[in-house]
Amino acid sequence: MSDAPEAAVAVAVEALGLTRPVVTALPGGALNRSFRLRAGAHDLVLKLAGEAAPALGASRRAEFVMQALAAGAGLAPPVVLADEARGFIVSRHASGAMPAASDMQDARLLARIGAWIAELHALQPPAGLAVVDFGERAAGYLAELQADASEPSVARMARELAARRAGLPRPARLAACHHDLHHRNFIDDGRRLLAVDWEYAGPGDPAADLAACIGYHRLGDAGVDALLGGYGESGAELRERVASLAWIFDCLWFGWNAVAARATSGCAAVVAPGKMRDP
Repeated sequence: MSDAPEAAVAVAVEALGLTRPVVTALPGGALNRSFRLRAGAHDLVLKLAGEAAPALGASRRAEFVMQALAAGAGLAPPVVLADEARGFIVSRHASGAMPAASDMQDARLLARIGAWIAELHALQPPAGLAVVDFGERAAGYLAELQADASEPSVARMARELAARRAGLPRPARLAACHHDLHHRNFIDDGRRLLAVDWEYAGPGDPAADLAACIGYHRLGDAGVDALLGGYGESGAELRERVASLAWIFDCLWFGWNAVAARATSGCAAVVAPGKMRDP
């Protein structure tokens, strides 16, 4: 381990009073590191934010607050310890399996995910957290990328994004949202779903969570029907808004990957602008 993970584990072990824990590195994302800590009856997971995460819009405070909110409703692993200054959070280990990418075409799982999203959106967003706007965040990524004049397609994308944002009405309400509903961020024990990695969570447009799940997994009409059926709302107005946000999400995902690749020496894959979807 590098010094930062080592230090975070040492601080957590001392704060939690663990005796000679077994520490195992877990698979992680492009920016973060995770470790399982087992000692006696304790079975915990420490997640350490990468240095580039805040520059990409990740919020340590929002992660701690939103995961605790969701955990209270049985939607996320309970938080045991959070250290905002050092950028780590310790949660109880959740048994179960991460759904595979192919599982995200299964109508039954998508209906369960839709129901999980509806439960999250029914929670009152905590006061004091910044509202998360997919379009604003995508525009920020593209503005950073436009400094590179060798990629003119980014400027075209930014203009199209601005036009689409201008034509999108403000959401009717704000809800507690995760904003990063990739299959790797779910744990399924067959009875319930839990979500992890809450660093992009916060108050937001409910349709954004649905659009992110659809965009990540390239859901077709049947998949969208299953997701919205589980969500309990599938009217034309919501479908139209989700379709508009799906393009904006693709734009955000392209921008995030490109900015992350710059910040981490190419460890994140970059999606070509030509693969953007039309609503």
